[in-house]
Amino acid sequence: MNTELLVATLSGIVALVSAAYSTQANRKNSLLANDLERQKVEHRRALERQDVMSRFRDPLLWAAFDFQSRLFNIVNGYFLRIHFTESRDRQYAIRSTLHVLAEYLGWVEILRHRIYFLDLGNKEANRQLVALSTRIGAVLNSDGYPDRHFQLFRSDQRAIGELVIADDKDHCMGYAEFCTRLESDPEFADWFARLSASVTELASIPGRHPRLVDLQVALMDLIDFLDPEQERFPQKRRFRTTTEGQLY
Repeated sequence: MNTELLVATLSGIVALVSAAYSTQANRKNSLLANDLERQKVEHRRALERQDVMSRFRDPLLWAAFDFQSRLFNIVNGYFLRIHFTESRDRQYAIRSTLHVLAEYLGWVEILRHRIYFLDLGNKEANRQLVALSTRIGAVLNSDGYPDRHFQLFRSDQRAIGELVIADDKDHCMGYAEFCTRLESDPEFADWFARLSASVTELASIPGRHPRLVDLQVALMDLIDFLDPEQERFPQKRRFRTTTEGQLY
């Protein structure tokens, strides 16, 4: 083999090796870039998750606690009995009860709209949260109780939730605005007419109503899930009622 042919052959081999090495290096760099981008996306999603849950989990937690607290007081008999002695107190009892229910439904609806953000760290946690909120809705909706006091069909639950969401879609209307709407907007007030009648009737009917008992317990289960470390509500404030008049 002459020198020129040998040089050409060696040059070709070097070029092939260099091209193969360059291709492999580019592939590694591409994989590394993809991995870094994936890590950046996961980190951004984790920050978004933390931000969204810090913005919306606590309001849902407080709304659930206020709602169960009112139910607890109604079930135990003294709230409505005390507040229905005077007309002004009676109005407060009805309106504030409607508001804590509506506020809870409003936050549920806000989270429903943002469900693509709702990642608590694993799929099982997501399923549990959905199951707990679905259970509360099922108690409100059910026709399996002795009476229809505080019954609210699923579509009506969503409608009331939508009605009390503020224009910015990130919070619910406060109590003052809620009362103003009840007074000034007949269509708005009509959504609450049957619930208002239920509160009035419950004030005159003795006994522990099973739907309210089940609803209070289901809300407490949601609170335990949202606040497992008891950072917001200590154990001494977490009572559950029973139909027999006991607490546990």
